[in-house]
Amino acid sequence: MKVSWTGAPEYMDRNVGYGEASHHIFQELNKQGIECVIGDPQSKISVSFIQPNMYKFGKHQYKIGYTPWESTWIPESWEQPLKTGIDEMWTTSPWCADVFRKYTDKPVFVYEHGVEDEWIPLKRTRNESRPFRFLHVGEPYFRKDAQMVVRAFTEIFGKDPNFELVLKASRINTTRIFDPDTGEVRGSPGAFYPNIKTIEALLSNEQMNGLYDLCDVFVYPSWGEGFGLNPLQAMAKGIPTICTEAWATYARYITMPLGSEKVGSPWPTIHPGEMYRPNYEHLINYMKDVAENYDKYSDLAYKNAFLIHKDYNWEKVTKPAVQRLREINENL
Repeated sequence: MKVSWTGAPEYMDRNVGYGEASHHIFQELNKQGIECVIGDPQSKISVSFIQPNMYKFGKHQYKIGYTPWESTWIPESWEQPLKTGIDEMWTTSPWCADVFRKYTDKPVFVYEHGVEDEWIPLKRTRNESRPFRFLHVGEPYFRKDAQMVVRAFTEIFGKDPNFELVLKASRINTTRIFDPDTGEVRGSPGAFYPNIKTIEALLSNEQMNGLYDLCDVFVYPSWGEGFGLNPLQAMAKGIPTICTEAWATYARYITMPLGSEKVGSPWPTIHPGEMYRPNYEHLINYMKDVAENYDKYSDLAYKNAFLIHKDYNWEKVTKPAVQRLREINENL
């Protein structure tokens, strides 16, 4: 059987979450016997992995919209496509499914994402020959809150050369240092703190894999994720990870689950409704504790990494979607 895949041409860029997920789902569907073809008008079934206002379907196809999301309301432009433009909806977590069910009477199914085998677990010990490194990935997306990480890091460690913070941005870094008295912007963190490094260049998966190996702790106080590939990849590598747990399907594997409070979104134009504000004091406490008791967290992270590979490998998480596509095909 053939399935048309749309959204993929726009999002096969593996430097963004949509692209990374799209690449692996597309490949895995083909491996499991579903001939997945980009934009095939002859296929009876079409999956559009993109935001609802950009769904692309043929007139007589069975229409599946596949979309993650990050806040409790959806953009207004998504409402009509979810009501009349699909036959069923796929999304990436039970949390997302609860949001979308408020906007559509079509069936909503949850198919999670996964990690590939190349994210090999590594047993980590503190390397005294270099600074202890915290890593954040996600700039310039505000909801991933690199600014909170910068604030916490500078409050705890200041300019101590024994500790470093690495900010992996996608072309742009928006974090800033503010004047403590006036609140005015002083400049980028690296201009004031030599122990804060910023990487704005796009890195391949192999380079990202190597970057993870050079760091000790992954810090991710995100206000909301449709799935959250970056922390899952970090944990699959065995990196002790501080991550907001409220939205995460894999909360049971987070080394340091970060508390949060549901509040009105600070970015209502982009993310209307409510999101999960990470607890800053909780973040501070975790960053201090993991620096002082690294072996305890490293042991847990290494153990959990193997469970993540077992539960979240791409073959396993894609099998239910393959089964659903076969069911649809049989009933058309």
